[in-house]
This record gives sequence, C-alpha cells and structure tokens, in this order.
Amino acid sequence: MCGITGMLVRDGLDDRDRQEVDALSELMARRGPDDAGVWDDGAVCALGFRRLSIIDLSAGGHQPMESGDRQHVLLFNGEIYNYRELRRELEALGCTFRSTSDTEVVLQALVVWGTDALARLNGMFAIAWYRRGDQRLLLARDPVGIKPLSWWWSPQAFVFGSQYDQVIRHRRCDRADVDPQVLGLYLRLGFIPAPYGLHTGTGQVEPGHWLSVRPGEAPTTGSFRSMAVVPPPEERLYGREADEAVARTVEEAVARQMVADVPVGVFLSGGVDSPLVTAAMRDHVDGPLRAFSIGTDDQVSDESAAAGVYAQHFEVDHHLRIITGLDAMALVDDVAQAYTEPFGDYSSFPTLMVSALAAEHGKVVLSGDGGDELFWGYPRFAKVRAARRWFGLPRSARVAAYAATKPLPVHRRPARGIMFPSLGAWYLDAHSGLRDEDLDAFAPDLVAVPASMDLFDLEGLPTDDQLLQWVRQNELRCHLPMVLQKVDRASMFHSLEVRVPLLDLELLDLAARVDPSAALDGPLGKIVLRKALAQRIPTEKIPVAKKGFTVPMARWLREDLRPVFEERVLSPDSFPAGAFDRQALRTWFDGHLSGRYDRTRGLWNLLALQLWAERHCRPLPASGAEVH
Repeated sequence: MCGITGMLVRDGLDDRDRQEVDALSELMARRGPDDAGVWDDGAVCALGFRRLSIIDLSAGGHQPMESGDRQHVLLFNGEIYNYRELRRELEALGCTFRSTSDTEVVLQALVVWGTDALARLNGMFAIAWYRRGDQRLLLARDPVGIKPLSWWWSPQAFVFGSQYDQVIRHRRCDRADVDPQVLGLYLRLGFIPAPYGLHTGTGQVEPGHWLSVRPGEAPTTGSFRSMAVVPPPEERLYGREADEAVARTVEEAVARQMVADVPVGVFLSGGVDSPLVTAAMRDHVDGPLRAFSIGTDDQVSDESAAAGVYAQHFEVDHHLRIITGLDAMALVDDVAQAYTEPFGDYSSFPTLMVSALAAEHGKVVLSGDGGDELFWGYPRFAKVRAARRWFGLPRSARVAAYAATKPLPVHRRPARGIMFPSLGAWYLDAHSGLRDEDLDAFAPDLVAVPASMDLFDLEGLPTDDQLLQWVRQNELRCHLPMVLQKVDRASMFHSLEVRVPLLDLELLDLAARVDPSAALDGPLGKIVLRKALAQRIPTEKIPVAKKGFTVPMARWLREDLRPVFEERVLSPDSFPAGAFDRQALRTWFDGHLSGRYDRTRGLWNLLALQLWAERHCRPLPASGAEVH
C-alpha cells in the first residue's frame, strides 16, 4: 500500500515542477511512512511515491521502479494477490526478477503484455505507467475501485495523485472554478463518485478503466474489465450448489489476501461478513490472530457484545475499545484532515477510530466490506422489492392510492416511495442527504444530478429479477464506492492497509451467477454468507440484523457543532463563493434546530464541505514544507 503522484507537462519540466512533486508527495506521507522516492525523465514527466512496506520489505520494492532497459517506469499503489502465479508465467517467458515484490511483477507484466496485463491482475491497485519512448503516461484503477486515483488536466499540464487534494493544490489549478453540477451531486450523495471531480478539469479514473495521456494532448480512456454479466436463470447457481460455491470461494479469497511479509489482522463487528472473514483467517494463522472492534456506551447501536462472542468462539486476540459520543466529537478535526476530498458520511468517525486502534498493533487488516452489496444484504432492498408492482400504475394513481391508505396502520400502507416518478428516482432519494426541494430552497442554481449520470435510470415496471439485479449493480456502482472511500481515507490516515476479500474478483464473478433466491429469504439477505458462517458457529449466535455504530450527529448539529456550522457554513465567505443563499440556508438550518425536521445528513454534507475546503482547498506553501 502506497501513495502515488506525478505530473506531465507540455513545455518541459523546470525546478519548480520538481519541487512541486516533492511537496505533493509530502501531502500523502501518511499513506506511506516507510519510504519515499521521486523520479523524472529530464524532459516532461516527474513522479513521486510514498511507501507502506507490506510485501518485500527490502529496498527491492522501492519506487518509482524502472525496467531493466529504463524505458518503462512504474508507480504502483495496492496489492496483487495473484502476483506469484503471474511471476511464474513471466519467468517462463524469459523474464528475470530483481526482487520478490508484486510491484516488479506488475511492471514486467505491463512491459510484456501491455494494457492486456491489467485484466489479469487480481487485487486492489492504482497504477501510473510511464513509457519514455513516446512520453505516454497511463493510469489504471482496479475493477472495484478500492484504491483511489484522481487527476487534473489542462493543455499545459496533467497532474495525478492518490489524493484529490494533490491535484487541486498544485500551482496551475484554479481552485475557485467549481463545477456546479458536481457540487450538487456531492451535496445530494455526500461523496463524489467516479469519474467526476469537484473542480472543472478534474476527475477520477473509473474502476476497471485506464486513462492515457501525452504532453499537451487531452486524455483518452478505456475499460479493461467490467463487472461480470449476470447469466440467464437457467445458468445460475441455486440452493446447496450456491451455498457451497460461495463458502469455498470466500475461503480461497481470504487465503489469497493474507499474503504479506507482516502480520495480518482483521476488523471484527457483530454482524455476518467480518466474522466470516475472521473464521476463514483462523484456518491460515498458526499463532495469535488480532481482531479489532469498536464499542459504544449507547446500547441502541453497541454491538461489542456480539463481536466478543465471535472473538471468543474463534479464539482471536481481541482488541476492543469502548468510546463515547464525546470521544467521537473530539475527532472532528481529524476527520476533516483525513478526508482529502469532500466526504459527508459521518460513519467516518467510528471508521477512523477502529483504524487508529488497529494501527497501534500492525500495518494490515482484512475487513468484511462488500457482502451487503453483492448478496442483497441491505434492508432497503426488501422495501423497494415489496413495492415494485405499484409502478405498473400511472403515478397519479399511485399518489391517490397512498393518500387513500394514510388512515391505515403503517404495516398495511404502501411505502411512501411509490409516489416517486420511477423506481430509479425513489432509489436516488434513498441515497440522498439533500433533495431537489432542499437545493431549490438555498442553492437554486445547482443541479442535483449531472445529465451524464445514469446510475439511477430505471423507468417502468421491471420484473422482480430485473429489479434485484439492478439494485445490486446500483449498490456496486454508487454506494460501495462511498464505503471504500470512507475506509481508505480513514485507514491511510493511520498508515493502515485494509484489504477486502469479499470483493476479490473471483468472488465478484461468482456472485453474478448466484440467483437471488439463494441470497434472499423474505426481508433477510446474505443467506449464502449466513450459511457459510453457520458452518463455523452455531446459528443462534449469528445476529439477524447488524446494528452498525454511528455518532449522534443530529444532536451534535443542534448543540456542540451548532456554532461551528453557523461560523463556517453561514459565513459570507463560505465555500464555494456565492453558491448558497445564506439567509435561506439559515431558515433551512433553523428547521433542524427546532426539531421539526431531521436534516442531519444534508447539514453534515454542508459542514464537511467547509471543513474540507479550509484544510485542503488551498495552494501548496512555496517552500513545499508544512503541507500535511
């Protein structure tokens, strides 16, 4: 796990460019405290690197890494879990290696196979590959989007980095030039999905895509691996066949992702996914296996007791830290510093806490992220599915039916979501912290969703199977990137690598073949994962629903954070200049303060944007010092 950055300039590098790459590298020092390196070709390309040593702890893994003929240079952030198999293939083709690192395998693979090598990499990665012969820089990002990779382009220069602040803090970027469509998208979703960037000219490499650029030329992009296509029903896995295939593939994925030259621990919650990962790890660790959990003094959200049951059953070295709302409140500054792009999901607080705990004991952990998205684990799936048939009626009929049933008990009424124009519009609303009417109230010039975004396009009445496949794809393309962004920034703030075996490419491909009937039982999802876990622990010890620890943000915004919000968001110089009607926003905020409305998500999205701008949306110091 590392951090990468660099630039490609049209008119030739100068000393200021080289100093700037040094400074951009310092911005990501927490991503790689073990080693640093810079390189330039003396002409148009300069690269910077920070290393967190996980595989091949020697100097053999140093980057930027050059090929033997010095014509190819690689920056690599991440881990490749099948690198040993690829190395054997390359050796059979005559390649020789100077190290045992996966970085050199990636470099040799690119030299031998070109961009075809990308689809053969099973892992999490962000890559920058520079070819001196034609002065071409190629960026690539893993098919799930686990590792980040941002960029900025103008005809004069191209800048990229593992952190968004790197691409906007260089001297050429106009930090006042904010794209109003992307700003509206952030305020609505609470994060910015790829390929968008908040500032004009910026973006993110999309998962499973490459981006190629030469000095002075506009970037071009292409896909090297997409999510597996769902086969027709007769070719899918059902029942016991699905159960056995998923259990086996989870075991294999965990074993693959434990490859490291340092000890590997695990995040352990009271749910299903991380205990399943922990159980599979137990088979491959002879000595102590360290597991890390966060508990809270709030009984409604605390699941430390369930995590403790799992820890005892699997005989792990359990590290549990109980925290309070006041403990979390003290982390506001750290959260703002850790998230180097606007990010509004306040579950970042506990994620930062558990990352800090794990980093006290090691460099690498496995997590259970991805199970809910792959196997229909979220409760919202069942809610939308139950209301699907209503969308066979005209919207006017649905609105009338909802009004007519309002006197009935809640369990007998249809969901309020049937009044949305389409199922896609309802699903967008479910992911939204701010809605159209909110933006209309205090930021009428902003567009909530860019016209180019098709993630929530679902019209008419899909079949039950079509709906379930659509919601899974939507979660993988929209919600999962937010989860991965949250975990990456929090963990790397503490120089901790988090691996996600449930998002291993072989398991992703298998999940596409599992029929929904094998994963859903009424409102309960992830049945295949629950059955895999039940092979390891008595079923009665597996909770039906995961609580999920969060923070009392609604109360904080009414009390502790109220003066902070008023000072930062309602001030005349709030970011970006002129975007918000402050008086209308004051009225909107008052609705939350009074208790009439719960506007927690939208308000934190706004405050998080201001805290981010103060810390990250500013130029680099001229000397390149004190940039953290």
